[in-house]
Amino acid sequence: MANQFIFHDPTVLNISETDRIRTTETFEGVLITGSPRSGKSACVGKQLAYGMLKANPACGALILTAKAEETSNWLRYAEQCGRSKDVVLFNEKSGLVFDPIAYEWSRPGRGAGDIENTVDFFSTLISLGNRESGSGHDPFWERGNEELQRNVIKLLDLAGEPISIVNIDRCIKSLPTRTGQFEEASWQKESYCAKLISRIKSRQETLTEDQWSDLDFATQYVLCKWPGFDDRPRSSLEMTWSGMASKFLFSPWNRIFSGGKFSIYPEMTTHESKLIIADFPLLEYGFETARLMQVILKLTFQRAWLRRKLDESPNPVFLWQDEFQYFATRRDNFFQQTCRGSRVSVVCLTQNILNLSEELGEHQPGSKTKSFLGNLALKIFLQQNEIETAKFAADQIGEDYRYLDNFHANSGANANSSVGGSKHLAHILDPIAFSLLKKPDAESPLAEAIVYKGGEIFNASITKNNPRGTNFLRVLFSRDI
Repeated sequence: MANQFIFHDPTVLNISETDRIRTTETFEGVLITGSPRSGKSACVGKQLAYGMLKANPACGALILTAKAEETSNWLRYAEQCGRSKDVVLFNEKSGLVFDPIAYEWSRPGRGAGDIENTVDFFSTLISLGNRESGSGHDPFWERGNEELQRNVIKLLDLAGEPISIVNIDRCIKSLPTRTGQFEEASWQKESYCAKLISRIKSRQETLTEDQWSDLDFATQYVLCKWPGFDDRPRSSLEMTWSGMASKFLFSPWNRIFSGGKFSIYPEMTTHESKLIIADFPLLEYGFETARLMQVILKLTFQRAWLRRKLDESPNPVFLWQDEFQYFATRRDNFFQQTCRGSRVSVVCLTQNILNLSEELGEHQPGSKTKSFLGNLALKIFLQQNEIETAKFAADQIGEDYRYLDNFHANSGANANSSVGGSKHLAHILDPIAFSLLKKPDAESPLAEAIVYKGGEIFNASITKNNPRGTNFLRVLFSRDI
């Protein structure tokens, strides 16, 4: 009989003598906010990182990097926590490669080689570029791009060609652009799309009934529907794809992310407790390109983590995202809603919630931003200069009725005065409290934070004068460990 795995739920962060954060509580998501130099990374983030690295059973991780010093920080953390042997440093010089399409197409388990998974993957990547260009979310262009990708991928699959960004791009660029062009000898001779169709015909005897049906739909699209589009929308669809794909066509990204191979993979974190550091700092490489490459890793790992079987790989994993707003995608909320059951901790550090709402396509924090933040149970608020975030933090802690004094006085012959009070609903903790929290400096290593944990009452907040306790706690976190 196999040894049964026992999860001991170790403590990863102490916040008082009687209150602590355990691993299972981080599965519900962690948000750390604070203005620059408030101690987000250097104090709170560092202590939480140490707790996760020292946890037993050992956690695997995917660590995304925005700032240049993050890689060296994590290498030092791993060494001091005895986890250096588990580090996998993934960068341009490591010799490691990760083609996400090659992985998705060849991985074991259900859903491998599924076109819809690949189309959804590319659509998410394209949406990042759409937000940056200001085009935002438009169902017409989204569906149009998905239809284009779906039919081209199906042609590659039926022709037995590798499914890769390079091949998809090559096929899209070779599609006929006017009605009837597919019948011209020059197009049939020079077009990569024509070669794919010819190759499929040469192996037609091996095609199943379903494959014949797929081929019929795909050829109707690429030979008739696509060239029948007006030039402007067809050109826009092609450019939308090309804007994303072009980043993979040149060195070193073509070698690392689109070479048809993968030497790192998500199962390294779940089965071997590896700590994979995506060492492509946004501030050292081209911002958009480095962000795209790390989001590729994030999306692929998220999918693999959700489908893993805990009886085969029970160890917890965490996704670390400092400067989270740069790595946010439209899939984050869905992932956060479901990842708890897969023992995944999502840690998000950002200055303020306006950073996040902007990346999610909202001018002010709206339903997308608030829905995602509502799914992060552990919230640690440090000193804050941004008004909306301070209000959000105060709203999170809540309101209660309290007495407000009033004074009334009249002048003249019948002068009189009165003093009274009445109950009003007001913030338990006013927004200004978050702007007054102490920041670490050269003399003090301490950062003051207000911790909120899913509405729970903290033991340290229960006193004789307040037997009910509070759902928040003021905590000092030190950068010295």
